[in-house]
Amino acid sequence: MMSTRRPRGRLVLADGAVFEGRLVGGASLPAAAEVVFNTSMTGYQEILTDPSYAGQIIVMTYPQIGNYGAHVDDDEKSFSAAAGLVVRELSAYFSPAPGRMSLEAFMIERDVPGLSDVDTRALALHIRTRGAIAGAIGPASHSVEELLAAAKSRESLGGGDLVAGVAGRKTGRHDGITGRVAVVDFGVKESIVSAVRKLGVEVVVLPARGSRRGGFDERAILDGGFDFVVLSNGPGDPADVPGAIESVECLLGNVPVFGICLGHQIAARAMGGRTFKLKFGHRGANQPVKCHRTGRVLITSQNHSYAVDGGVPGAVITYSNLNDGTVEGFSAENPFVECVQFHPEASPGPHDAFHIFENFFEKVRSRNAALRPHAVAAAAERTSDAQTV
Repeated sequence: MMSTRRPRGRLVLADGAVFEGRLVGGASLPAAAEVVFNTSMTGYQEILTDPSYAGQIIVMTYPQIGNYGAHVDDDEKSFSAAAGLVVRELSAYFSPAPGRMSLEAFMIERDVPGLSDVDTRALALHIRTRGAIAGAIGPASHSVEELLAAAKSRESLGGGDLVAGVAGRKTGRHDGITGRVAVVDFGVKESIVSAVRKLGVEVVVLPARGSRRGGFDERAILDGGFDFVVLSNGPGDPADVPGAIESVECLLGNVPVFGICLGHQIAARAMGGRTFKLKFGHRGANQPVKCHRTGRVLITSQNHSYAVDGGVPGAVITYSNLNDGTVEGFSAENPFVECVQFHPEASPGPHDAFHIFENFFEKVRSRNAALRPHAVAAAAERTSDAQTV
């Protein structure tokens, strides 16, 4: 249903393709960023508040978006990192509930510009053929040439260190009694922190905002008595945060590492692996992933532009994407590492992958129990040597 009250606007891609529509949301225009598409039917609020979408204009392929509104309790972060939202139809009506607002009101509140009444099928097909590409959203008063220049300017900038703009600024702590876990915040989703807390552990969230790009205080982890460390999701190319890779190299072999999404890619590079940019990425809540340990297929939620290229030295591939065969997970015993490209805390299956957290924690506890006698014996030997001297 076309809206006659919203002003006209357009999205112009860096290759000259033009898609007409109606302006929605907030923020100043033009808005230029990489244009990507997501195949999810729901979860638009979580997508807009997921820091992994920093520097991207999101095209939703499902035709009607916004029909259940938005609520602050569903945020992944208290801000929106996404550069814009493009939809076929932005629903003006939504399921009423206390505290709910329309998606457009939410976009205005969070300064997210958008475009509705767009032929998103044609746009998604264009991106699938051309690959992810920069684009600019602007009002009809801006000429196609002006928006094309804005899109090309954004394309020439590249990705850059997007983590610096979304990573937390302060250390956060959550109580627990069954263990102690550090979460490195490259732009961590609240649902990841919540999933780790469900293990009953104390969770300490550490910001990745050091003087080195993406670097974090690895000494605080090594000296903190943590059972394991979680490397979180985040935006952009892992090669753009060399400090994070260096920090993880310091952790390998000293503390168990569990990586998710960007954290998975950073861990792979820290272990000597490589990453590459996918043509148009994996974004949606319906990505089929095969577990090589069990033969089961999980329906997963994903959002990433980069993937691990082939194998990782010293590791075994544990999961693969059934659409294109790319690596979706790997595991190693020494150093003790478990990583997944998809989001096990998300619920598209609805809970196909949550057991990954529980299984890893059990492996960590078994490892710690096996190491404890050796640690006690070593301590006793040191004491005996000191007494002899």
